[in-house]
Amino acid sequence: MANTKAFKVKNGLDLGAYSKAISDTAVDVFVYDTSQDSDGGAWRHRTQATSWYNETLNTATRGSRKEFPAVAVIVAESSQVTIYDGDDPDLPMWMVFNRGTGTWPSITAVLMASSGNTATASCVAMSNATLFVGSNYSATDNPYSTRVNFIDEQFVNSGSAKYLFSNTIAQRNSTLSGIIQGNQEFVDKHINDVAMTVLPNAPIDAATGLPVPTIAVATDGGHSFILDNGNVVDLLTTTYTDTDNVSFTDKGRTYNLFNDGGFVSINELPSADISSGSSLGGGARLTRTSIPAFSPDFSSLGTDIVAKSYDEASISTSAGLTNLQYTGDTTTSMVAYTTSDYATGWQNGDIKLATLSDTDDTDVTGSELVTNGDFATDSDWTKGTGWTIGSGVATHDETAGAGDLTQSIALTSGQKYVLSWEVTSGDGGEIYPAIGGTYPVSFVGNAGSYNYTFTASGTMNIGVRGSSLFTGSIDNVSVRLAEEDRSVNGNGLQVFGSITKNPVATGADLVAYSGFSVSNYLQQPYNSDLDFGTGDFCIMGWYKTSDTTAANEILFARVDSGNAAAINTLITSSETITLQTRESSTSSTTTTTETAPTGVWNCFAFVRRASGTVQEVYINGKLSTSATVTARNMSSSTGKVYLGYTPELASNAKGSMALWRISATAPSPEQIKKIYEDEKFLFQEGAQATLYGSSDAVTALAYDDTTNLLHVGTSAGRSVFQGLRRVDNTTTAVSTAISASNNLVGEQ
Repeated sequence: MANTKAFKVKNGLDLGAYSKAISDTAVDVFVYDTSQDSDGGAWRHRTQATSWYNETLNTATRGSRKEFPAVAVIVAESSQVTIYDGDDPDLPMWMVFNRGTGTWPSITAVLMASSGNTATASCVAMSNATLFVGSNYSATDNPYSTRVNFIDEQFVNSGSAKYLFSNTIAQRNSTLSGIIQGNQEFVDKHINDVAMTVLPNAPIDAATGLPVPTIAVATDGGHSFILDNGNVVDLLTTTYTDTDNVSFTDKGRTYNLFNDGGFVSINELPSADISSGSSLGGGARLTRTSIPAFSPDFSSLGTDIVAKSYDEASISTSAGLTNLQYTGDTTTSMVAYTTSDYATGWQNGDIKLATLSDTDDTDVTGSELVTNGDFATDSDWTKGTGWTIGSGVATHDETAGAGDLTQSIALTSGQKYVLSWEVTSGDGGEIYPAIGGTYPVSFVGNAGSYNYTFTASGTMNIGVRGSSLFTGSIDNVSVRLAEEDRSVNGNGLQVFGSITKNPVATGADLVAYSGFSVSNYLQQPYNSDLDFGTGDFCIMGWYKTSDTTAANEILFARVDSGNAAAINTLITSSETITLQTRESSTSSTTTTTETAPTGVWNCFAFVRRASGTVQEVYINGKLSTSATVTARNMSSSTGKVYLGYTPELASNAKGSMALWRISATAPSPEQIKKIYEDEKFLFQEGAQATLYGSSDAVTALAYDDTTNLLHVGTSAGRSVFQGLRRVDNTTTAVSTAISASNNLVGEQ
């Protein structure tokens, strides 16, 4: 375990820094800063009468200092718990709790006492002088936990029954004597995690003089809460039970990780037992489908969730870090993804596209990779069962059976590409993208445009598969290099021409996209997700303009084939920012009343809400203009997305773009402000936006609520984030746990 403490300058003195490695193999670590207790840690100075204060010092289980440390680093190993003195740069051992051995009731040591000696610690926490150690073991008579208060020295052992021990802390490793106080406390014997908090108006414990903490435990059978009134209540489902992690907010809300179900639950503290079917009564069950912005990788949850505030949390996954803002409504909540090679910024509500979020500054050049995609001749294609080519189309006959129409294309392994095609006529039978002999998704083969984004594995046979139920014709098959869509939808943009990519600022991770022209731009084929009708939507992104004379400098457009139905976001020659919605040659336009600053990064948000009758433009988190307009129908069966150029206005962006997103949900003004305030730090010189190293699998999380820093562990080290920006990192792998308080960090 490595512990790093870096003090800031206080009272004009630089107190220096220290780093200490301890040879323990920890299952959990907890940094206990007594200054965060209800009395600021004053209880430490009124314990002279306790047994532990007066026990023999300098032994194998007791250090050289009488007083409880102001900052303690508590390390749980499988068979013992050690408290280290965090006030000393050498982090000496202060106290050791050993695991009990023997046969009940003649068992030595109170910690994890069991009828065998194979109960193992799983988690540890401490608050207001109360230490809690959780364990897991399959025997029916083993303890689930041990908790002890360092003021009144009361030991409680919770197993198949609740036991109160007469042992003092000085007798912690001696033969125990327990008295049954009641039935088992918790819903299951396997405790995976513990969280403690002191709620406002918590009752004062007469024996300790401190408010009573509330304790939450995550078990294999659900959650149990030891309320500050002494009652124990359970919160569980009958479908999913394995709760891996639990985290408290200061107002009592809990964020809970259910790894076996691949979801997060958010609950207000229950006052009585709650049990329901597949969802938690009284709380929100957040899955990939309940919050539309959750990516598919959210089902690959890690083992940690940490609450950052009442409505924000961070979640570990095997594919990166997920930051969540929960509004109380799953349809309007937001997520932000951070990995080792991209950072999306905040994605709100029913996200449809999140792109230009890369950190690779290699310029991209895209060209058509399909030969004879318009079927001008009967060549270049391998025609499987049922396929013929003629009259400028390829036709499949379902009566012949299922078959592939493909051609071998040399692709770059690991790179994303967009396959697109048009069904000119079809009977509604299934049609598939054919990707190297696989068929990852099916489409209903009616007339229309279709596309699929895939990852290449070198030279591959690419094309379309007609099922034994599809009769129809296809045309205009295309494969182009993709600029990735980091949203759940994964609908990449096709690269036309060459796009320049450079850091958004000197030394910054995030890259900007520029060099747009009539032949250099990004395009997404028709996507039915963007048929907004008269509903809400939001188009948001960052832009730095450098040309104040460009007429209609286009940023984003969705335009149909007749240039009739269109959504345009643009900057006029007078540098005003405009949202235009147009239907059948009629338009509703909202133009800002102020100009956008040139030569600097600006965050633009173009919003339509109120069933299409209100259009708004925000600049840098502030509402610039709002107008009541005629609701226009923005659905179009041939609409394409353009970034940096649009054929409708025959103009292009003259500046640089980054972090562009489209949502079918209109964010609140408060969310727009938050998005700007959090993301603006990614556009500064030297701004780091990603996980340190090349690993995306998050192994541990900790949030230091005294510094507002999030510590994220991977096999490459510990990344430290302030908001969405990484402000520091280590290079030592984190495998198990992190704990942090007031800039002291313990990790395993």
